[in-house]
Amino acid sequence: MKILHVGPVRHEAGAAGPTQSISGLVTAQARIGLKVGLLSCIPLQKGQVLKELPNVQIVGSLLKNHHNPWHLSANYIDKIKDEFGRPDLVNFHSTYIPFQTALARSCLKMGWPYIITPRGGLTRFARSIKRLKKNLANTFFFRSYVRHAQAIHALTRNEAEEIKYFTDNKETFIVPNGIPESLFIVRNDITPVDLGEFRNDAKLVFGFIGRIDVYIKGLDLLLKAIANLIAEPNESGCKLLMIGPFFSKRDKNYLLSLIDKYRLHNIVKITGPKYADEKWAYLLACDVVVLSSRSEGMPMASIEAMALGKPCLVTEESRVANIVLRAGGWTCKAQSDSIRQAMQRVYADKATLGKRGKQAQQLMRDEFTWDKIAHKCAIEYRRIISGN
Repeated sequence: MKILHVGPVRHEAGAAGPTQSISGLVTAQARIGLKVGLLSCIPLQKGQVLKELPNVQIVGSLLKNHHNPWHLSANYIDKIKDEFGRPDLVNFHSTYIPFQTALARSCLKMGWPYIITPRGGLTRFARSIKRLKKNLANTFFFRSYVRHAQAIHALTRNEAEEIKYFTDNKETFIVPNGIPESLFIVRNDITPVDLGEFRNDAKLVFGFIGRIDVYIKGLDLLLKAIANLIAEPNESGCKLLMIGPFFSKRDKNYLLSLIDKYRLHNIVKITGPKYADEKWAYLLACDVVVLSSRSEGMPMASIEAMALGKPCLVTEESRVANIVLRAGGWTCKAQSDSIRQAMQRVYADKATLGKRGKQAQQLMRDEFTWDKIAHKCAIEYRRIISGN
């Protein structure tokens, strides 16, 4: 079975979640015996190349931005056939990318079936961002792109339920993101970073890891929740460690203004982006990993944290609430008061954090390793290709 994956992959420090999840999936699929190709829809900068992945055929990437969703040079189909051959199935990742819709039209002409993995891009919240622009895209080309897909691959059940309203109940299958098995031993090999005084006078350290996009990640809600929490007479002495890059200068200015507004200078510590082993060392220094997002596809940060043995607190809108509850974590709504109440519950359960962390890690080991995810996808691919 030959599967060509097409998505926004950029192998560099700080690459976004889709790069990690797509790379993890294609590598695992190659490991279980599928013939796999990977084509990035992000133009490479001069001298830049995609990282080689074991047994994965890297198909030449774009050299410049592609803005025409109706047309694709025939050379691209020739490039795919020359470098990879005829795929049995093409898997497009993410949404509203003109190059992908143009390539999908060419795939139809060639008789190559394709599926779409929206990665959160078709949820109601995601469609509400830049609504006018997306409505125009839907009218002229995007709905046709979705309509001609053989199926939609959702990462969670909640995402699948929201997708069906946009896709007129098109066939959808659910297979989640995964994690590398190497994460299970990180705790034994890496020492948590020493947070010094910040750690010493804190009864509980919550950790946020990911891009600091204040609105999408609900960080305005999280800071307000913490401000209200520490204002209570019997406050829990919690602190927040934020690990990751700012999404934009505007996000940086907004977040710092909220810290000033709520007087959280001694409560919130921003480390900036951390990568590789340093990232895990900072994550291990947290007691609980929190995700206050207003919307997600399936956040890699949460499942990585659980694989490291860290219990999580997430919003229902993060799409992983059911998984986190099964893993012994806590959930709430994307509202500041609901987040505050959940943080109070975490503090009340503080004595059980170690037990909950082991429960989370065991669930990840049992159900969410990339090889297990690759096998589940392969079953769906075979079903789609056979027409059943």
